[in-house]
Amino acid sequence: MIELLYFASQIQCGAGGDFFDIQMDVYHNQELVKTMEVGDRALFSVDSVNELTFEYSTINNTTSCTTLATPDELVVGSNDDLPNVAGFALQDSVQTLLDGLNEYQELLLVELGAEDTNSEAYDLQDMVLIVDNNPPVEAADEPVAELFAD
Repeated sequence: MIELLYFASQIQCGAGGDFFDIQMDVYHNQELVKTMEVGDRALFSVDSVNELTFEYSTINNTTSCTTLATPDELVVGSNDDLPNVAGFALQDSVQTLLDGLNEYQELLLVELGAEDTNSEAYDLQDMVLIVDNNPPVEAADEPVAELFAD
């Protein structure tokens, strides 16, 4: 079992544009099991985050941005090599985020606003999720695990 915490989202419509929010649909075996927004957490009856797939959509979007780039997703733990990308605006660095995790946790980093890895806009922090690979059962208020019991 794993727990996902949708920790943060910061995506902007172009340089100097307005910010908007992202909703994430979580799928297991091509079945929608949970829709998450910033601050949500849920338990999933899987051994790894790699068993899940995700779709992203804008919510509360008052900007002119209507589509998202093809998502780049990266799972990193404290012993992994980190991507050489800077955080945007006032975001903490990925290393700072990792330093705050325990030995069972890792980060799922998502880039949705840019596809060019050389762009300043490419920061892999449009969405940040904390994956807990050893969560306490009481961690989530709505255990999704019951939706697809083996």
